[in-house]
Amino acid sequence: MLIQRYVSTDLTHFVGRRKKNQSERYKLMKRILRTKLLKASPKPKAASPLVRILRKDPDSRLSSNLACGLPAVCFCDIPLCDLPLHMTKYKEFGIAFSKDFVADLGAVPVVYVPERGRPASLPYEGYGRGRVASQAVCFDEFWKVLNRIDTALPKLTMQKSLAPLKKDLGRLITFLEIHLVSNLKFFDHRLADIDTENFYMEREWRVCQDIPFEIENVVRVILPERFGAQFRKDFPSFDGEVVFADWEH
Repeated sequence: MLIQRYVSTDLTHFVGRRKKNQSERYKLMKRILRTKLLKASPKPKAASPLVRILRKDPDSRLSSNLACGLPAVCFCDIPLCDLPLHMTKYKEFGIAFSKDFVADLGAVPVVYVPERGRPASLPYEGYGRGRVASQAVCFDEFWKVLNRIDTALPKLTMQKSLAPLKKDLGRLITFLEIHLVSNLKFFDHRLADIDTENFYMEREWRVCQDIPFEIENVVRVILPERFGAQFRKDFPSFDGEVVFADWEH
């Protein structure tokens, strides 16, 4: 039972943001519910459903949100009554699962970093305030160091005594990239709530693989009222909650 209303017991994935109209968005929702699969993206077409392919660009700034990432299915942790703002950005077709169901698939919340905030402490000895003026610069410096270590690892093979160190460092870098760095999300905390670049309002969780599910796992669908009758016709056995996006909640 939740005491505070600013989080939810379920997580919602919205579909069809890039579709041209509501009819195309409904078709996409229907296809997802019939195939019982939410596909992680972006992912190479030839990749198998459960494969994890890390996208890494050492030359990009970590604070660009483009330097390190995994294909993922994204959810928002927002109570139903507060979803209208989110739907202005991601449209009005949503599929919700219990938080327990999604967490068992590996879902974790992203770590939001206010890129223009000032770091509480400098990252490394010798880094002056003029050089590290923001969280973005601080994390970008960390990314450079991490990649320098990764690039230097093959040189450790020249000394057999350092082989265990090389293995541990490789594991450490892989763990950091998959479980931490790829889940960082930089945003401008000064933007208005309605701004599409103010990601903090999303309270995002990510599952870094495709999500197979049964219709019984879906606790709620959200769609415009005009699709209500068609949805009940298309999915007569669905016994979860149907919420109309254009109603006042």
